[in-house]
Amino acid sequence: MISARFAPVVCALAAVALIPTFIHSYVGFTIADGRSATAIPPTLAGYTSRPSDRNATWGQRRFESSDWVERVYESGANRVTLTVVRSFDLKSLYHHPELAVAYGTSFRPAEVARFSSRPDVPVFVLAPGGGTEAVGMYVLHYGDGFVEAPIRFQIRTAGELLVSGRRAMTLFFVTDVTGRSSPPSGASPAARVLFDAIDRFLGVSVHPPG
Repeated sequence: MISARFAPVVCALAAVALIPTFIHSYVGFTIADGRSATAIPPTLAGYTSRPSDRNATWGQRRFESSDWVERVYESGANRVTLTVVRSFDLKSLYHHPELAVAYGTSFRPAEVARFSSRPDVPVFVLAPGGGTEAVGMYVLHYGDGFVEAPIRFQIRTAGELLVSGRRAMTLFFVTDVTGRSSPPSGASPAARVLFDAIDRFLGVSVHPPG
């Protein structure tokens, strides 16, 4: 039994604890930003594209996403696959996205790089591994900026997410299996397609939140 004099305090604490449960479980409150992965044009950085052969249910199954696109961009002998996924399941996008996007392709652990052509954008670079020539790069965008340290970002936003609606994170992922992007640089085919996709998606310049 709880003493009656503690009842108001207990009720107040319970009410506070119920706020995030109500917001996320019952209301499902999300914050829309008016952006969409499907709005990225089929021509980027002088490369024309065709849709990949990815199954239409893939985005929902792997990332709980209904807003995603994957295209193969080609120019001459260069071929870059661009995958853009938006999801409210943030961890699915920042925790080893290569395992879903480039399944079966061997990479070394990702390292964050900043290219002189776009120092404002932290790029996760996946160098070839296990005998493959494939190079991967990806960028994470959330709210008004880019994410460089996902774990630190998740900890910092945890309090905000308890009492506010969820925002979608966007994953921009490019894969070049030709080996022409190794070592990767800001002028490589993969980087050119990646940066143009980001610019077209955002429409304005933004800065990384950390």
